[in-house]
Amino acid sequence: MRIGIDLLGIDDKKQLINFVNNYKEETTLVVYGLEEDLQLIKDRLFLEKVLCTEEVYMEDDPARVHRRKKDATMIRMLEDQKNNFIDVSISGGSTGAFMASGLFILGRIEKVAKPGLATMLPTVTNHKFLLTDLGANVEAKAEDLLNYAKLGEVYIKYMYGVDNPKIALLNIGVEATKGNKLYKDTHILFKENLQNFRGNIESREILEHTNDVVIADGFTGNMVLKTIEGVALSLSKLLKNIFLQNIISKISALLVKKGLKEFKQKFDYSEYGGAILIGLKKPAIKIHGSANEKSVYFAVQQAKQIHKTKLYDKMKEIITGE
Repeated sequence: MRIGIDLLGIDDKKQLINFVNNYKEETTLVVYGLEEDLQLIKDRLFLEKVLCTEEVYMEDDPARVHRRKKDATMIRMLEDQKNNFIDVSISGGSTGAFMASGLFILGRIEKVAKPGLATMLPTVTNHKFLLTDLGANVEAKAEDLLNYAKLGEVYIKYMYGVDNPKIALLNIGVEATKGNKLYKDTHILFKENLQNFRGNIESREILEHTNDVVIADGFTGNMVLKTIEGVALSLSKLLKNIFLQNIISKISALLVKKGLKEFKQKFDYSEYGGAILIGLKKPAIKIHGSANEKSVYFAVQQAKQIHKTKLYDKMKEIITGE
């Protein structure tokens, strides 16, 4: 197996360089970078370097970058994946550019009009759930959300071994009549086509692990994701401030140190791999802009599992029936 890694795009690319230099597993990593970055990477077995001369920036037009910057790390990586030189792509660069370029270069599964973005999120239990779409498409149709549900169901089943994963539609109320026209139409479509559809779910319930796949349009999903991330960060800061107030609170912190560590680990996004672009013909993983060595490691493990299970072939089968 060959995994492509874009060395550019994240806040601290030294994290990617350190990960590559410290990686010991016998899986070939193909790294795409500028000359000064590649010089920092040690030569060894199961490692290949691809020299590029351009970089995709956040301000670049996502819809045109694949034509205007053909020698950018992200674009070269996706072109190599299209030509079967690598099996999975990993990038921390512009989400819009990665999605648009992935769509133009890798292509989409037939019958999927708009590929989406999906990620695993923690719950109050030891289980995780898949949330999609996360912002790939802020305007969607009911048919798009149905495709996301089908693709998400396949992901949970084969990546996490969950038979008959429970699917819910994120809405402003649990009643079938709640929401705007999109969500009312989607509810009907889900009920007609998804055997494991459990109905609507409110955002306050999604961390309780009552469902395995939660579906939303890209605008809603992105807002919910960033709210969860923000609350987790703010709550961590609040707890830290509480326990550092005085000597008594500091002693109390020592008594609950294990619990605090477990809490922090549960909401540590780095252990959940990256967000996957669902609906494309080939697997592409988007890592967080603030990714560290740990999160890159889990994204690589995610890529290996996707390849091992032939996940994207199964996604194609469920959508096209072929």
